[in-house]
Amino acid sequence: EYGKQWYQRRVRADARKMLVSDIIELKYRVDAPAMKSDSGPEKDDTTLIKFKLNKTKEDLAKLQDKLNEVLADYGDVVPRREYERLEAQHNANNESLDRYKTDYDTLIKEHQVLLEQHKVMSSERDEYSHELGLMKRSATPRPEWDQVIPYIDGGETTWKEISAGKSSNQLVGVLVGSLIGKDNPGPVEEFFEGEGTEPPIPKYLRWTGKVRNRNLSRADTAQIIQDIWNQKIVSDTEKEHGTDLADFLHSYLQQKYQEDLLVVEWGYNIHHACGQYRGEPHIGLFYETLTGDADDSVYTVLCAQHEQLLSHLYKASLKYDSEGTLLVKHLSSLLQTFYPLKEGAQIDELVATLADTEKINVKSLFGTDRDGSISNFLKKLYSQFYDERGQFVKELHSALVSIAGSDKKEYQIQDLCKAFEITDPKKSSKEVNKLLAKVFNLNLDQLSTVGPVDRELLLQRLKSSGLMRSGPKGI
Repeated sequence: EYGKQWYQRRVRADARKMLVSDIIELKYRVDAPAMKSDSGPEKDDTTLIKFKLNKTKEDLAKLQDKLNEVLADYGDVVPRREYERLEAQHNANNESLDRYKTDYDTLIKEHQVLLEQHKVMSSERDEYSHELGLMKRSATPRPEWDQVIPYIDGGETTWKEISAGKSSNQLVGVLVGSLIGKDNPGPVEEFFEGEGTEPPIPKYLRWTGKVRNRNLSRADTAQIIQDIWNQKIVSDTEKEHGTDLADFLHSYLQQKYQEDLLVVEWGYNIHHACGQYRGEPHIGLFYETLTGDADDSVYTVLCAQHEQLLSHLYKASLKYDSEGTLLVKHLSSLLQTFYPLKEGAQIDELVATLADTEKINVKSLFGTDRDGSISNFLKKLYSQFYDERGQFVKELHSALVSIAGSDKKEYQIQDLCKAFEITDPKKSSKEVNKLLAKVFNLNLDQLSTVGPVDRELLLQRLKSSGLMRSGPKGI
Protein backbone atom coordinates (compact mmCIF):
# COMPACT_ATOMS: atom_id res chain seq x y z
CA GLU A 1 0.00 0.00 0.00
CA TYR A 2 2.79 2.40 0.96
CA GLY A 3 4.74 1.49 -2.19
CA LYS A 4 1.76 2.24 -4.41
CA GLN A 5 1.24 5.64 -2.78
CA TRP A 6 4.92 6.42 -3.14
CA TYR A 7 4.81 5.51 -6.87
CA GLN A 8 1.80 7.79 -7.48
CA ARG A 9 3.56 10.61 -5.66
CA ARG A 10 6.59 10.23 -7.97
CA VAL A 11 4.42 10.32 -11.05
CA ARG A 12 2.66 13.45 -9.87
CA ALA A 13 5.96 15.10 -8.87
CA ASP A 14 7.34 14.43 -12.36
CA ALA A 15 4.16 15.86 -13.87
CA ARG A 16 4.55 18.94 -11.72
CA LYS A 17 8.11 19.43 -12.87
CA MET A 18 7.03 19.13 -16.49
CA LEU A 19 4.21 21.62 -15.87
CA VAL A 20 6.57 24.13 -14.30
CA SER A 21 8.92 23.67 -17.25
CA ASP A 22 6.06 24.33 -19.65
CA ILE A 23 5.08 27.49 -17.71
CA ILE A 24 8.60 28.81 -17.88
CA GLU A 25 8.83 28.02 -21.59
CA LEU A 26 5.45 29.66 -22.26
CA LYS A 27 6.42 32.74 -20.29
CA TYR A 28 9.60 32.91 -22.27
CA ARG A 29 7.59 32.71 -25.48
CA VAL A 30 5.32 35.52 -24.27
CA ASP A 31 8.19 37.74 -23.18
CA ALA A 32 10.47 37.01 -26.17
CA PRO A 33 8.35 38.86 -28.83
CA ALA A 34 7.98 41.84 -26.58
CA MET A 35 11.68 41.94 -26.07
CA LYS A 36 12.16 41.67 -29.85
CA SER A 37 9.58 44.38 -30.54
CA ASP A 38 11.19 46.70 -28.12
CA SER A 39 14.48 46.16 -29.81
CA GLY A 40 13.05 46.22 -33.35
CA PRO A 41 11.61 48.98 -35.32
CA GLU A 42 8.14 47.37 -35.31
CA LYS A 43 6.01 46.59 -32.30
CA ASP A 44 3.43 43.82 -31.78
CA ASP A 45 -0.25 44.58 -32.00
CA THR A 46 -1.80 45.55 -28.62
CA THR A 47 -4.73 43.20 -29.13
CA LEU A 48 -2.39 40.27 -29.66
CA ILE A 49 -0.48 41.14 -26.57
CA LYS A 50 -3.69 41.28 -24.49
CA PHE A 51 -4.76 37.91 -25.88
CA LYS A 52 -1.45 36.34 -24.97
CA LEU A 53 -1.63 37.88 -21.53
CA ASN A 54 -5.10 36.51 -20.90
CA LYS A 55 -4.03 33.11 -22.20
CA THR A 56 -1.03 33.17 -19.93
CA LYS A 57 -3.22 34.06 -16.93
CA GLU A 58 -5.52 31.18 -17.73
CA ASP A 59 -2.57 28.79 -17.95
CA LEU A 60 -1.20 30.18 -14.68
CA ALA A 61 -4.57 29.67 -12.99
CA LYS A 62 -4.67 26.07 -14.22
CA LEU A 63 -1.16 25.47 -12.99
CA GLN A 64 -2.01 27.05 -9.65
CA ASP A 65 -5.08 24.81 -9.35
CA LYS A 66 -2.97 21.80 -10.28
CA LEU A 67 -0.36 22.79 -7.73
CA ASN A 68 -3.00 23.20 -5.02
CA GLU A 69 -4.44 19.82 -5.94
CA VAL A 70 -1.00 18.21 -5.66
CA LEU A 71 -0.36 19.91 -2.32
CA ALA A 72 -3.78 18.79 -1.05
CA ASP A 73 -3.28 15.18 -2.18
CA TYR A 74 0.35 14.70 -1.16
CA GLY A 75 0.81 17.14 1.70
CA ASP A 76 0.83 14.28 4.33
CA VAL A 77 3.04 11.89 2.35
CA VAL A 78 6.36 11.13 4.08
CA PRO A 79 9.66 10.61 2.36
CA ARG A 80 10.77 7.03 1.55
CA ARG A 81 13.62 7.22 4.05
CA GLU A 82 11.16 8.08 6.84
CA TYR A 83 8.83 5.33 5.63
CA GLU A 84 11.55 2.70 5.73
CA ARG A 85 12.57 3.82 9.20
CA LEU A 86 8.98 3.57 10.46
CA GLU A 87 8.52 0.17 8.78
CA ALA A 88 11.65 -1.23 10.50
CA GLN A 89 10.46 0.14 13.85
CA HIS A 90 7.02 -1.42 13.26
CA ASN A 91 8.52 -4.84 12.54
CA ALA A 92 10.66 -4.63 15.68
CA ASN A 93 7.57 -3.74 17.72
CA ASN A 94 5.71 -6.74 16.30
CA GLU A 95 8.54 -9.07 17.28
CA SER A 96 8.61 -7.62 20.79
CA LEU A 97 4.83 -8.04 21.03
CA ASP A 98 5.06 -11.71 20.04
CA ARG A 99 7.77 -12.27 22.63
CA TYR A 100 5.73 -10.51 25.31
CA LYS A 101 2.68 -12.62 24.44
CA THR A 102 4.74 -15.80 24.82
CA ASP A 103 6.13 -14.62 28.16
CA TYR A 104 2.63 -13.68 29.29
CA ASP A 105 1.25 -17.12 28.45
CA THR A 106 4.15 -18.72 30.35
CA LEU A 107 3.49 -16.51 33.36
CA ILE A 108 -0.21 -17.42 33.30
CA LYS A 109 0.62 -21.13 33.36
CA GLU A 110 3.14 -20.67 36.18
CA HIS A 111 0.59 -18.63 38.08
CA GLN A 112 -1.96 -21.44 37.80
CA VAL A 113 0.62 -23.95 39.06
CA LEU A 114 1.47 -21.66 41.99
CA LEU A 115 -2.22 -21.31 42.84
CA GLU A 116 -2.61 -25.10 42.95
CA GLN A 117 0.53 -25.47 45.09
CA HIS A 118 -0.77 -22.74 47.38
CA LYS A 119 -4.01 -24.65 47.86
CA VAL A 120 -2.09 -27.84 48.70
CA MET A 121 0.24 -26.02 51.09
CA SER A 122 -2.69 -24.24 52.73
CA SER A 123 -4.37 -27.60 53.31
CA GLU A 124 -1.15 -29.06 54.75
CA ARG A 125 -0.68 -25.96 56.88
CA ASP A 126 -4.17 -26.37 58.34
CA GLU A 127 -3.45 -30.04 59.10
CA TYR A 128 -0.13 -29.23 60.74
CA SER A 129 -1.77 -26.41 62.68
CA HIS A 130 -4.39 -28.83 63.96
CA GLU A 131 -1.71 -31.38 64.90
CA LEU A 132 0.27 -28.64 66.61
CA GLY A 133 -2.76 -27.71 68.65
CA LEU A 134 -3.18 -31.32 69.71
CA MET A 135 0.52 -31.59 70.55
CA LYS A 136 0.41 -28.43 72.63
CA ARG A 137 -2.44 -29.88 74.65
CA SER A 138 -1.12 -33.41 75.02
CA ALA A 139 2.66 -33.47 74.45
CA THR A 140 5.25 -32.74 77.08
CA PRO A 141 8.27 -30.51 76.47
CA ARG A 142 11.39 -32.22 75.18
CA PRO A 143 13.63 -33.18 78.10
CA GLU A 144 16.94 -31.46 78.69
CA TRP A 145 19.13 -34.54 78.59
CA ASP A 146 22.21 -32.70 79.80
CA GLN A 147 20.63 -32.68 83.25
CA VAL A 148 21.29 -36.41 83.62
CA ILE A 149 25.07 -36.04 83.11
CA PRO A 150 25.85 -35.65 86.86
CA TYR A 151 24.11 -38.99 87.52
CA ILE A 152 25.99 -40.96 84.86
CA ASP A 153 29.30 -42.56 85.73
CA GLY A 154 31.90 -41.23 83.36
CA GLY A 155 30.24 -37.83 83.10
CA GLU A 156 29.73 -35.93 79.89
CA THR A 157 32.07 -38.08 77.77
CA THR A 158 30.23 -41.32 78.57
CA TRP A 159 26.83 -39.70 78.10
CA LYS A 160 27.78 -38.41 74.65
CA GLU A 161 28.95 -41.88 73.65
CA ILE A 162 25.80 -43.69 74.77
CA SER A 163 23.35 -41.02 73.60
CA ALA A 164 24.76 -40.37 70.13
CA GLY A 165 22.17 -40.97 67.41
CA LYS A 166 19.42 -42.18 69.78
CA SER A 167 15.83 -41.02 69.92
CA SER A 168 14.16 -39.80 73.11
CA ASN A 169 12.54 -43.21 73.63
CA GLN A 170 15.89 -44.95 73.32
CA LEU A 171 17.53 -42.44 75.68
CA VAL A 172 14.83 -43.16 78.25
CA GLY A 173 15.68 -46.86 77.97
CA VAL A 174 19.38 -46.12 78.46
CA LEU A 175 18.64 -43.90 81.46
CA VAL A 176 16.29 -46.44 83.02
CA GLY A 177 18.88 -49.15 82.49
CA SER A 178 21.39 -47.02 84.38
CA LEU A 179 19.03 -46.32 87.26
CA ILE A 180 17.79 -49.88 87.79
CA GLY A 181 21.09 -51.52 88.44
CA LYS A 182 23.68 -51.06 85.74
CA ASP A 183 26.76 -49.57 87.37
CA ASN A 184 27.80 -48.03 84.07
CA PRO A 185 25.43 -47.97 81.12
CA GLY A 186 28.36 -47.52 78.75
CA PRO A 187 28.23 -48.06 75.00
CA VAL A 188 26.12 -50.91 73.65
CA GLU A 189 28.25 -54.02 73.45
CA GLU A 190 28.36 -55.99 70.21
CA PHE A 191 28.49 -59.34 72.02
CA PHE A 192 27.31 -60.88 75.29
CA GLU A 193 29.58 -63.07 77.36
CA GLY A 194 28.18 -66.55 77.97
CA GLU A 195 27.30 -67.23 81.62
CA GLY A 196 28.35 -70.87 81.56
CA THR A 197 26.56 -74.21 81.51
CA GLU A 198 26.00 -74.95 85.21
CA PRO A 199 22.46 -76.06 86.24
CA PRO A 200 21.57 -72.92 88.26
CA ILE A 201 21.78 -70.98 85.01
CA PRO A 202 18.51 -71.12 83.01
CA LYS A 203 18.61 -73.46 80.05
CA TYR A 204 18.15 -70.67 77.51
CA LEU A 205 21.30 -68.92 78.88
CA ARG A 206 23.62 -71.94 79.14
CA TRP A 207 26.55 -71.11 76.90
CA THR A 208 30.24 -70.39 76.99
CA GLY A 209 31.84 -67.88 74.68
CA LYS A 210 30.48 -64.82 72.90
CA VAL A 211 26.87 -64.33 71.83
CA ARG A 212 25.85 -61.72 69.24
CA ASN A 213 23.84 -58.75 70.51
CA ARG A 214 20.93 -58.08 68.15
CA ASN A 215 19.99 -54.82 69.96
CA LEU A 216 16.27 -55.57 70.03
CA SER A 217 14.00 -52.54 70.09
CA ARG A 218 11.16 -52.12 72.56
CA ALA A 219 8.63 -52.81 69.81
CA ASP A 220 10.38 -56.03 68.78
CA THR A 221 10.65 -57.13 72.40
CA ALA A 222 6.95 -56.50 73.07
CA GLN A 223 5.97 -58.47 69.97
CA ILE A 224 8.21 -61.42 70.86
CA ILE A 225 7.07 -61.75 74.47
CA GLN A 226 3.42 -61.52 73.41
CA ASP A 227 3.93 -64.46 71.05
CA ILE A 228 5.69 -66.38 73.85
CA TRP A 229 2.79 -65.74 76.24
CA ASN A 230 0.26 -66.88 73.63
CA GLN A 231 2.17 -70.09 72.95
CA LYS A 232 2.61 -70.77 76.66
CA ILE A 233 -1.11 -70.38 77.39
CA VAL A 234 -1.89 -72.91 74.65
CA SER A 235 0.78 -75.26 75.98
CA ASP A 236 -0.44 -75.01 79.60
CA THR A 237 -4.03 -75.83 78.66
CA GLU A 238 -2.82 -79.15 77.24
CA LYS A 239 -0.99 -80.10 80.44
CA GLU A 240 -2.11 -80.75 83.98
CA HIS A 241 0.61 -78.50 85.39
CA GLY A 242 1.87 -75.33 83.76
CA THR A 243 5.50 -75.11 82.62
CA ASP A 244 7.94 -72.71 84.21
CA LEU A 245 8.37 -69.72 81.87
CA ALA A 246 12.17 -70.07 81.73
CA ASP A 247 11.89 -73.74 80.70
CA PHE A 248 9.11 -72.93 78.26
CA LEU A 249 11.21 -70.16 76.66
CA HIS A 250 13.98 -72.67 76.01
CA SER A 251 11.62 -75.18 74.39
CA TYR A 252 9.94 -72.36 72.44
CA LEU A 253 13.28 -71.21 71.00
CA GLN A 254 14.34 -74.80 70.23
CA GLN A 255 11.14 -75.43 68.33
CA LYS A 256 11.44 -72.15 66.42
CA TYR A 257 15.17 -72.05 65.58
CA GLN A 258 16.38 -75.66 66.15
CA GLU A 259 20.08 -74.70 65.98
CA ASP A 260 21.72 -74.36 69.43
CA LEU A 261 23.59 -71.17 68.53
CA LEU A 262 20.42 -69.38 67.42
CA VAL A 263 18.52 -70.68 70.45
CA VAL A 264 21.13 -69.25 72.83
CA GLU A 265 21.51 -66.05 70.82
CA TRP A 266 17.82 -65.27 70.97
CA GLY A 267 17.63 -66.35 74.59
CA TYR A 268 20.33 -63.87 75.59
CA ASN A 269 18.82 -61.10 73.49
CA ILE A 270 15.31 -61.59 74.86
CA HIS A 271 16.63 -61.74 78.42
CA HIS A 272 18.74 -58.61 77.94
CA ALA A 273 15.99 -56.64 76.14
CA CYS A 274 13.41 -57.48 78.82
CA GLY A 275 15.81 -56.25 81.50
CA GLN A 276 16.51 -53.10 79.50
CA TYR A 277 12.86 -52.25 78.88
CA ARG A 278 11.36 -53.54 82.14
CA GLY A 279 10.18 -50.01 82.89
CA GLU A 280 7.24 -50.91 80.64
CA PRO A 281 4.80 -52.86 82.88
CA HIS A 282 4.02 -55.63 80.35
CA ILE A 283 7.72 -56.22 79.61
CA GLY A 284 8.65 -55.92 83.29
CA LEU A 285 6.06 -58.57 84.19
CA PHE A 286 7.53 -60.97 81.63
CA TYR A 287 11.04 -60.31 82.95
CA GLU A 288 10.02 -60.87 86.58
CA THR A 289 8.23 -64.09 85.63
CA LEU A 290 11.23 -65.20 83.61
CA THR A 291 13.62 -64.62 86.53
CA GLY A 292 11.26 -66.20 89.09
CA ASP A 293 10.34 -62.96 90.87
CA ALA A 294 6.70 -63.27 89.77
CA ASP A 295 4.36 -66.15 89.14
CA ASP A 296 2.90 -66.61 85.66
CA SER A 297 -0.55 -66.51 87.26
CA VAL A 298 -0.12 -62.70 87.40
CA TYR A 299 -0.16 -62.53 83.61
CA THR A 300 -3.06 -64.99 83.44
CA VAL A 301 -5.14 -62.94 85.88
CA LEU A 302 -4.33 -59.59 84.27
CA CYS A 303 -4.87 -60.91 80.75
CA ALA A 304 -8.29 -62.31 81.65
CA GLN A 305 -9.23 -59.12 83.49
CA HIS A 306 -8.21 -56.89 80.58
CA GLU A 307 -10.05 -59.03 78.04
CA GLN A 308 -13.22 -58.87 80.14
CA LEU A 309 -12.88 -55.10 80.52
CA LEU A 310 -12.34 -54.70 76.76
CA SER A 311 -15.49 -56.72 76.09
CA HIS A 312 -17.41 -54.66 78.66
CA LEU A 313 -16.36 -51.33 77.12
CA TYR A 314 -16.90 -52.53 73.56
CA LYS A 315 -20.47 -53.59 74.34
CA ALA A 316 -21.05 -50.21 75.98
CA SER A 317 -19.77 -48.44 72.85
CA LEU A 318 -22.60 -50.05 70.87
CA LYS A 319 -25.08 -48.59 73.34
CA TYR A 320 -23.68 -45.10 74.01
CA ASP A 321 -21.64 -44.10 70.98
CA SER A 322 -20.47 -45.60 67.71
CA GLU A 323 -19.05 -49.11 67.49
CA GLY A 324 -15.61 -49.37 69.08
CA THR A 325 -15.45 -45.78 70.36
CA LEU A 326 -16.53 -44.21 73.64
CA LEU A 327 -16.83 -40.71 75.00
CA VAL A 328 -14.58 -40.26 78.02
CA LYS A 329 -17.49 -38.83 79.99
CA HIS A 330 -19.15 -42.29 79.91
CA LEU A 331 -16.01 -44.10 81.06
CA SER A 332 -16.22 -43.38 84.78
CA SER A 333 -19.58 -45.07 85.30
CA LEU A 334 -18.56 -48.03 83.12
CA LEU A 335 -15.36 -48.58 85.09
CA GLN A 336 -17.18 -48.31 88.41
CA THR A 337 -19.63 -50.97 87.22
CA PHE A 338 -16.81 -53.30 86.13
CA TYR A 339 -14.64 -52.64 89.22
CA PRO A 340 -17.13 -52.41 92.10
CA LEU A 341 -14.31 -52.86 94.65
CA LYS A 342 -12.25 -49.89 93.40
CA GLU A 343 -12.55 -46.62 95.26
CA GLY A 344 -13.71 -43.45 93.56
CA ALA A 345 -10.20 -42.01 93.61
CA GLN A 346 -8.87 -45.03 91.71
CA ILE A 347 -11.56 -44.66 89.04
CA ASP A 348 -10.68 -40.97 88.75
CA GLU A 349 -7.00 -41.89 88.27
CA LEU A 350 -7.92 -44.18 85.38
CA VAL A 351 -10.11 -41.56 83.73
CA ALA A 352 -7.42 -38.90 84.25
CA THR A 353 -5.07 -40.80 81.96
CA LEU A 354 -7.48 -39.92 79.12
CA ALA A 355 -8.07 -36.29 80.10
CA ASP A 356 -6.54 -34.93 76.89
CA THR A 357 -9.16 -36.46 74.60
CA GLU A 358 -12.93 -36.51 74.34
CA LYS A 359 -13.39 -39.76 72.44
CA ILE A 360 -11.34 -42.96 72.66
CA ASN A 361 -10.93 -46.09 70.60
CA VAL A 362 -11.60 -48.95 73.02
CA LYS A 363 -9.14 -51.40 71.46
CA SER A 364 -6.31 -48.84 71.49
CA LEU A 365 -6.46 -48.79 75.31
CA PHE A 366 -5.28 -52.40 75.47
CA GLY A 367 -2.79 -52.58 72.61
CA THR A 368 0.77 -51.38 72.06
CA ASP A 369 1.93 -48.50 69.92
CA ARG A 370 4.65 -48.57 67.24
CA ASP A 371 7.35 -48.26 69.92
CA GLY A 372 6.04 -51.23 71.87
CA SER A 373 4.64 -49.13 74.74
CA ILE A 374 1.20 -49.63 76.23
CA SER A 375 -1.31 -46.86 76.90
CA ASN A 376 -1.19 -44.80 80.10
CA PHE A 377 -4.61 -46.24 80.92
CA LEU A 378 -3.25 -49.79 80.87
CA LYS A 379 -0.15 -48.76 82.81
CA LYS A 380 -2.40 -47.38 85.54
CA LEU A 381 -4.32 -50.68 85.63
CA TYR A 382 -1.04 -52.54 86.17
CA SER A 383 -0.03 -50.10 88.90
CA GLN A 384 -3.37 -50.38 90.69
CA PHE A 385 -3.26 -54.18 90.53
CA TYR A 386 0.15 -54.24 92.21
CA ASP A 387 -0.98 -51.72 94.85
CA GLU A 388 -4.18 -53.66 95.57
CA ARG A 389 -2.28 -56.95 95.78
CA GLY A 390 0.24 -55.42 98.20
CA GLN A 391 -2.56 -54.07 100.36
CA PHE A 392 -4.35 -57.44 100.29
CA VAL A 393 -1.15 -59.23 101.43
CA LYS A 394 -0.80 -56.77 104.32
CA GLU A 395 -4.35 -57.51 105.41
CA LEU A 396 -3.71 -61.26 105.18
CA HIS A 397 -0.61 -60.82 107.29
CA SER A 398 -2.56 -58.88 109.90
CA ALA A 399 -5.20 -61.61 109.95
CA LEU A 400 -2.50 -64.28 110.34
CA VAL A 401 -1.01 -62.39 113.26
CA SER A 402 -4.41 -62.18 114.93
CA ILE A 403 -4.95 -65.91 114.37
CA ALA A 404 -1.54 -67.40 115.20
CA GLY A 405 0.10 -64.61 117.17
CA SER A 406 2.75 -62.04 116.29
CA ASP A 407 5.69 -64.17 117.52
CA LYS A 408 5.10 -66.96 115.01
CA LYS A 409 7.80 -67.32 112.32
CA GLU A 410 5.89 -70.04 110.49
CA TYR A 411 2.25 -70.47 109.54
CA GLN A 412 0.09 -73.46 108.83
CA ILE A 413 -1.91 -73.70 105.61
CA GLN A 414 -5.05 -73.89 107.73
CA ASP A 415 -4.18 -70.54 109.33
CA LEU A 416 -3.87 -68.99 105.88
CA CYS A 417 -7.29 -70.36 104.89
CA LYS A 418 -8.81 -68.74 107.98
CA ALA A 419 -7.08 -65.47 107.15
CA PHE A 420 -8.74 -65.55 103.72
CA GLU A 421 -12.12 -66.09 105.37
CA ILE A 422 -11.55 -62.94 107.42
CA THR A 423 -10.13 -60.63 104.74
CA ASP A 424 -12.05 -61.91 101.70
CA PRO A 425 -15.14 -63.81 102.82
CA LYS A 426 -16.55 -63.85 99.27
CA LYS A 427 -13.69 -66.06 98.10
CA SER A 428 -14.78 -69.69 98.20
CA SER A 429 -12.67 -72.41 99.76
CA LYS A 430 -12.24 -73.94 96.31
CA GLU A 431 -10.76 -70.66 95.02
CA VAL A 432 -8.49 -70.41 98.07
CA ASN A 433 -7.21 -73.95 97.62
CA LYS A 434 -6.63 -73.38 93.93
CA LEU A 435 -4.72 -70.17 94.69
CA LEU A 436 -2.57 -71.87 97.35
CA ALA A 437 -1.82 -74.78 95.04
CA LYS A 438 -0.64 -72.29 92.43
CA VAL A 439 1.44 -70.37 94.97
CA PHE A 440 3.22 -73.51 96.20
CA ASN A 441 3.23 -75.23 92.77
CA LEU A 442 1.36 -78.28 94.10
CA ASN A 443 -1.64 -80.39 93.21
CA LEU A 444 -4.82 -79.73 95.15
CA ASP A 445 -4.60 -83.13 96.85
CA GLN A 446 -1.06 -82.31 98.04
CA LEU A 447 -2.07 -79.21 100.04
CA SER A 448 -2.95 -81.26 103.13
CA THR A 449 0.59 -82.61 103.25
CA VAL A 450 2.23 -79.19 103.37
CA GLY A 451 3.83 -78.46 106.72
CA PRO A 452 4.46 -75.10 108.39
CA VAL A 453 5.62 -72.41 105.94
CA ASP A 454 8.14 -69.74 106.76
CA ARG A 455 6.42 -66.38 107.22
CA GLU A 456 8.67 -64.37 104.96
CA LEU A 457 8.59 -67.05 102.25
CA LEU A 458 4.81 -67.19 102.42
CA LEU A 459 4.41 -63.40 102.17
CA GLN A 460 6.92 -63.24 99.33
CA ARG A 461 5.07 -65.88 97.33
CA LEU A 462 1.77 -64.14 97.91
CA LYS A 463 3.25 -60.82 96.74
CA SER A 464 4.50 -62.43 93.54
CA SER A 465 1.26 -64.30 92.76
CA GLY A 466 -1.87 -63.32 90.86
CA LEU A 467 -3.68 -62.66 94.13
CA MET A 468 -6.74 -60.42 93.89
CA ARG A 469 -9.80 -59.78 96.03
CA SER A 470 -13.11 -61.50 95.17
CA GLY A 471 -15.34 -59.29 97.31
CA PRO A 472 -15.39 -56.49 99.86
CA LYS A 473 -13.36 -56.68 103.05
CA GLY A 474 -14.65 -58.76 105.92
CA ILE A 475 -15.73 -57.25 109.22
